Amino acid sequence: MKKVLLLFAFILTTVFAAQAQTRFGVKVGANYSGFEGDDADGADRRFGFHAGVTANFPVVEDFFSIKPEILYSQKGAKLEDIDEVKYRLSYIDVPVLAQINAGPLYFEAGPQVSFRVQDKLEIDDSSIDVDSDGLKRTAIGYAAGIGLASTPLGLSIGVRYNGDFSNLYDDDDAADFRNGVFMLTLGYMFPSR
Repeated sequence: MKKVLLLFAFILTTVFAAQAQTRFGVKVGANYSGFEGDDADGADRRFGFHAGVTANFPVVEDFFSIKPEILYSQKGAKLEDIDEVKYRLSYIDVPVLAQINAGPLYFEAGPQVSFRVQDKLEIDDSSIDVDSDGLKRTAIGYAAGIGLASTPLGLSIGVRYNGDFSNLYDDDDAADFRNGVFMLTLGYMFPSR
């Protein structure tokens, strides 16, 4: 499934790369992440950040475009039932979003594949790397958001929610945790040539 989604993203990128108005850019912002799922009642949200690159491939000029991204994203949650325990999970997120523009306002939604690159468990301010054989390396999810873009300047600000369809753990008997992240993003699109 992961290979199929990556192949699909590559094909879309290649097909739309010939478009004259293709633009590339950078993004950075804050994450407010937590766990969703049946067992997530005792989990509080935590702050992190995200940063990465984006592209915008117009399909219908000034109205509809495809927007793939590659983002480093910090996720996780705080569990405070016994001690203060923080899950610090880092991912490479690869969303492929459909974007609809309505003047300076835009709406975006689409699938997302996330690849876990680091995980730490912090207990009472002591951080340890976790041997996380039980955690899934990849997650399939979705992203949806809204924002404002200043096309001539290339600046944008947006809010987005992304969530996972799949459980964080491989074991079916493990806790039912899925990542859920609110994002506030600042972006800059480089001028097209």
